[in-house]
Amino acid sequence: MRQTTLAAVLTAMLASLTAGCASPQARGASTVPSAPVTRADMVARLLVAAEQAANGPDPQPRRLAEALAALDRLGARPAPGATDSLTDPLPGWRTSVPDTARPAMRGRLLGPAYRRGLLEPGATTTLAQLFDGGRQARVAIAAASGGPLGIAVLDGTGKPVCPVRQGTGSQCSWVPPFSGRHHIRLSNPGAMRVAYYLVIE
Repeated sequence: MRQTTLAAVLTAMLASLTAGCASPQARGASTVPSAPVTRADMVARLLVAAEQAANGPDPQPRRLAEALAALDRLGARPAPGATDSLTDPLPGWRTSVPDTARPAMRGRLLGPAYRRGLLEPGATTTLAQLFDGGRQARVAIAAASGGPLGIAVLDGTGKPVCPVRQGTGSQCSWVPPFSGRHHIRLSNPGAMRVAYYLVIE
């Protein structure tokens, strides 16, 4: 019951934080039909809302603080290798909101891992990721600027477990039958460089 309540509260907060935040390109872009919001998808969208609150033409410290608090409640953490301000901007955002204290993570399960990235027009990038067999796997992506991105997930044999999806925000959920390496393929079909957040759970 408590988990359901938390999900409802965070979903309402996400709707409030992201209302009117989408870029003009994103507002005009086609999106994937709506699907149930997963924790990974929620983290991806909260990261975009936090970036827009921190770096928009009219910075909004209060909205940034709310987004950071929601990310903490979800247990969001940087992905391995996300060690600088480009791939993990949260430390810098926290310093700009001094009254926002990060809650202690001791005793909590860590949640989805995030990474910020940039993709040039027409470019494709592939990231390798290990997933455990028999456990729900989730991947979500949200564009912080620019147009829509394509995302697909392939198993170790190259078989698609998540067919190509395109939009400013997309997610994929599946249960791998066996533990193994998968490949997350991102593509930018547009004419603009795209900043994005990739979230893996």
